Amino acid sequence: MPKTVGLIGFGRFGKLLCKMLTTAGHTVFVYDIYDARYEAQSKGAIWADLETTMKAETIFLAVPISTIPLVLNTISPLAQPGQLFIDVASVKIQPKKWMKEILPENTQILNTHPMFGPDSMGKDEQPKWVFCTTRISDELDHYWSRQFQKWDCEVVRMSAREHDRLAARSQGITHYVGRIMEDMGIQKTILDTLGFRQIHHVVEQTCRDTEELFRDLEYHNPQTRKMVKAFKSSSQRVQERMFKPSTDAHIKIGYQGIPGSFSDEAAQKYITKQQIEKAETIPLISSANVLEALNAHEIHQGIIAMENARGGVVIESIHSLAENECRVAEMFHIQVNQCLLVKNGTTISDIKAIYSHPQALKQCAGFIQKKVSQASRMGVEDTAAAARHLAEGKYPENSAVLASARAAQLYDLNILEANVQDLQDNKTLFLVVVRNVENFNIN
Repeated sequence: MPKTVGLIGFGRFGKLLCKMLTTAGHTVFVYDIYDARYEAQSKGAIWADLETTMKAETIFLAVPISTIPLVLNTISPLAQPGQLFIDVASVKIQPKKWMKEILPENTQILNTHPMFGPDSMGKDEQPKWVFCTTRISDELDHYWSRQFQKWDCEVVRMSAREHDRLAARSQGITHYVGRIMEDMGIQKTILDTLGFRQIHHVVEQTCRDTEELFRDLEYHNPQTRKMVKAFKSSSQRVQERMFKPSTDAHIKIGYQGIPGSFSDEAAQKYITKQQIEKAETIPLISSANVLEALNAHEIHQGIIAMENARGGVVIESIHSLAENECRVAEMFHIQVNQCLLVKNGTTISDIKAIYSHPQALKQCAGFIQKKVSQASRMGVEDTAAAARHLAEGKYPENSAVLASARAAQLYDLNILEANVQDLQDNKTLFLVVVRNVENFNIN
């Protein structure tokens, strides 16, 4: 049976593995690009160059996952027929693929994953050591499985694919949550409960590992993206239960604009259509504000303008949808009748500037060119907000705004001309958006 072992990589786990191998009676040759000969010798190993290390009967690869292809290409010319290569990486599909592609076909391969590390070793009564056999003789398979069992490890045999699927839900999520808590700056306090101390232990344990190890074990596991998506979906569902309104609570509906805007009108139409008895509408000016409030659980639903028959797509809404997660629950159109509003005494020939949302200015471009060509066009966030600002004296006296008839009523302005939109069938598509609470499972 193999007595000589070459250990390539002398990081935190490599040092632990070195001690385990020498204690078991193996002659261990250690190679690393960083000189740690004195520490290796203190563990009973022989510090050697790569050529000498590669003469051992069994080679353990204890290097970062992302460096495995480079290491394999370097050592492959030095490999001997029948030599066994064992990796201890935290993911299995990629290392197995790389080893089969790069190492000579006359070598043997055993892909393993010790489910413990320098910080957790000894704290688990029977830690697990995963075996993903690739090409190995029965004799060597038996020898190393018996050796791992002598280290009080339970040998668990499975495919590389099954390992990565399960690891994403165990080790992967543990490291993911640990890094999130570290990023949040969560620290111990004098009020900590036993439960919190147990959770915070995850931070202490996982964040001692290098950022490189964290990234490698997450990035190179093909199941990680599904795990993260499932985590986010579950988090969203839990938040929904936390912030779910009671039966007596008002449904908060945020809309893009202020009272008197067409989005306000759209919100009222939606409430009537859905027969929502207890609804509270909240003006949020922009679609970005609506989606941010939605994801912050400040509102239950949001209403934003998406596209107008004359003005086209509302670019602001497109950008906001791209930057925020949400789900479109409903779509509907409303007729948009634009009015030219002024303060008392202002005539059409007096108007030097017209303020409104860029969409409204597009919808009325023909009217402006024909009737108010002398006026500058000034884009603002909301049609009703423009009406309010004009009423409050925030615009010059010789200004006008494009807004709804209701805005004129709310802000005490005169309707100089009504229905000034270029298309009489001037419909705008509105979206009702809700939080994205999808069911997702990576099994």
